[in-house]
Amino acid sequence: MRKTRLSVAAWLGLLVVLVYLATATGLLQDDSQLLRAAVFAIGPVAIVGVLSIAQYLAADKPGLALRTASAFLVSAFALLTLMLVVQQAVFIRYHEFSSATADAATLASLQAAFRLVNEVQLGIDVCFDIFYCTGIIMLSVVMYRHRDFGRLIGIFGALAAAALLALNLVTFPRPPADAGLVDLGPLTGVWWVVVIIQFSRLRRRASSSP
Repeated sequence: MRKTRLSVAAWLGLLVVLVYLATATGLLQDDSQLLRAAVFAIGPVAIVGVLSIAQYLAADKPGLALRTASAFLVSAFALLTLMLVVQQAVFIRYHEFSSATADAATLASLQAAFRLVNEVQLGIDVCFDIFYCTGIIMLSVVMYRHRDFGRLIGIFGALAAAALLALNLVTFPRPPADAGLVDLGPLTGVWWVVVIIQFSRLRRRASSSP
């Protein structure tokens, strides 16, 4: 039973990461309620995953770096949920209002209001990036020193998160993609896939030990 629960948790974690990667890269552009629910689930599922990984690491490497990483990542994924909900609420209402009017002046006013209000969710997104990237960097430092994760995962995570944070701060308040640069968010998503697979493998090994 223990193995089954861990397998389901791992698959759920991988699923939300893949949903994020698919939407961030434009592979999924469906506007259905099902996809929206899957996107909204990313933050809550990620928080459970972060706490599970932190609990495992704390058995060997308890300390300020791990506690800081956990606190930052939990805050980050809460901010991500806030950003996604605000974003979708603004987008849905804008499309409803714009499709209901044929007056050019009214439509222009709606477009101007949308651009202004949309800056709110973009600002929340940068708040997410600050906590998210800092949390990954701190967690990567812990993993770098941990025998079960090691230097490759640690270096990959730290570099990807540092580069993502630097680009977002340099192009603020515009997202890097809107400023003609690359969005490195999916690169951290690939890192999470590697971490989840390794974590699942370690837990299965631990549960099968005498």
